[in-house]
Amino acid sequence: MRKLILSSLLLLFCTLYSYAQLGEEKKDRLKELKLTYKKAPKIFTYGWSIIDDNGRAYLNVLLPKSFTANLIPFTFNYDVYMNKQMFFNLKTSFCNFKEGKIVNGETVESSNLLFALDLNTSVSLNSVYFVSELVDFRLLTGLGYTNRNIFVFNQSVNLNLGGGVYIKFNKDFGMHLEMMAKFGLKAPLIKTNSNYMHSSIGFSYFIRSVKYSSRPRGN
Repeated sequence: MRKLILSSLLLLFCTLYSYAQLGEEKKDRLKELKLTYKKAPKIFTYGWSIIDDNGRAYLNVLLPKSFTANLIPFTFNYDVYMNKQMFFNLKTSFCNFKEGKIVNGETVESSNLLFALDLNTSVSLNSVYFVSELVDFRLLTGLGYTNRNIFVFNQSVNLNLGGGVYIKFNKDFGMHLEMMAKFGLKAPLIKTNSNYMHSSIGFSYFIRSVKYSSRPRGN
């Protein structure tokens, strides 16, 4: 009986010790990830959104009633470096549909708000073929959520596809231009299929820029 108890206690000790070691490994891994994130290049952008949500794909895009852009900037964009090719992107946008604008084929009769939240990954074309340290073209894809407090398509989950470019004025500051097509998905809880075009322009602040090779790949 004593041997059984001692064996059980020894087994319990070994199990707890193994879990403790595993916990230390997790803590070390977490510290490593925090350090990697802290050192990673990041880009903060503050600017304006331009929304084309007239409900007619590729038609009447340039008509004043078809797109909405507000004077006050309410678009926030955050990029963080993941590896030599890819970035993680978080974007939040607010835009006010003013009276007289066309949204999903209907004319807005009073001011209404659009809110968009996007999670994307983007790849830098400079990692494929280097152009310049001052110009960084990106292709992006991801998922987004849109809330419009008007009409039938007031909520939607979107598949995002688009591209953009960062233009540096110096090592710390620059400009960001982006155009993103958003395709509505029929999610389990938010069943809608509203599509629209979301463009943005803003001023960027760079923290530790990525150093790309000045030679094209394959050379």
